[in-house]
Order: sequence, then structure tokens, then C-alpha cells
Amino acid sequence: MRTPSDILRIETLTQSQIDASLDRKLRAYLCQLFPNWETIFKTRRAWHDAEPIFTVVAFDAHDEIVGHVAIVERTISTQWNWRYRVASVQGVSVAPSWRKTGLSSKLLERALDHARRQGYLYAILFCREPLVEFYRRNNWRLPDDDMIMWRDRDLPIHMQSNCPMYRELTAQPFPEGAIDVHNPLDLPVKEETRPRN
Repeated sequence: MRTPSDILRIETLTQSQIDASLDRKLRAYLCQLFPNWETIFKTRRAWHDAEPIFTVVAFDAHDEIVGHVAIVERTISTQWNWRYRVASVQGVSVAPSWRKTGLSSKLLERALDHARRQGYLYAILFCREPLVEFYRRNNWRLPDDDMIMWRDRDLPIHMQSNCPMYRELTAQPFPEGAIDVHNPLDLPVKEETRPRN
């Protein structure tokens, strides 16, 4: 059975370190792993017109991509209008032949350690219900109150994933109450075509 130590290398890459060739490989990988979102990943590597601030990529001995986690910066605001920059986790995926090896957890930890060193207090993600237990085992929590992503102040983004989760990256507790998730600096996002199921 494979283990993450069988991976030739795991790299944490900023946008400037991802050249056009690797960008194409990453988008092709994401199209394969997220076929319902192929229209998005043909042109970019994150949802809602975001750009990852860094990406953790696992390569096998043949230089093929076998794992991926991207971090996008978002801003959350609380009901008391406190604002925090957060590391929003996207595109967590492992190639089928590498599943059940612990690689997903290893990639997530690497991404969160890097986000913590970058000064982020919290990480958030939106996942499908069957994945909640996996994330719970990796110290993620479901919020007690609503966490909603907004396109602008009056229009929520309808997420196909229905379970928001958070993780504290320092000793500072996650804010209580309802949380609104925005693009950094509340910049509007472009309308995107959602695939039909």
C-alpha cells in the first residue's frame, strides 16, 4: 500500500512560482478530479473568480500531479462587524490511486502550517456532507451559526457544497455568531456559470 512518503515531492508554490506549463497541468488535473466544474477549471484554478495565494501540490516519481490544496484569501465579518482575513481552502483532492494513504491530511496540514506562518488566524472551507467526518478528524469544526458566502451585500452565492467548516490556526477562538464570507476587501466577484447536475 502506498504512503505519502512514496511521493517524490510536495511543494508549496506561490502564484509567481507556477509557470504556464504547470498551470495547464494543474487545471487539467482539477478538471479530472472535479468533472462537474470542468468549465471553471479550463480557464482558472479556483472558484468564484478567486486566485490562490499559494497552492500545495504533490507529485509522484513520474512528475505527475497526485494531490492538490489551494488557499484563497477571503475576508470574514461578524455580526459585530469585526473583520478577519482568513485562509479559504479550495480544491482539496487526491488522485484515485493515492486515496486512503493519508495524503489528503498531509497536504491540508502543510497548507495550514503555511497559512499560519503567513499570519492567518483561521481557515475556512465549504464541503459536501459526506466529507464532514474526514474534516472533523482533521480538527475542523462546523460553526454553531450561519456562515454564508456573499457575491455582494445583497446576493449570497449559492454553494453546491452545503457544509461550511472552520479551523483555528492559533489559540484565538473563532468568532461567535453568524459569519459572512467575502472576497478580500469586499471586491465583487464575476458571475460564473454553474454546471448542471
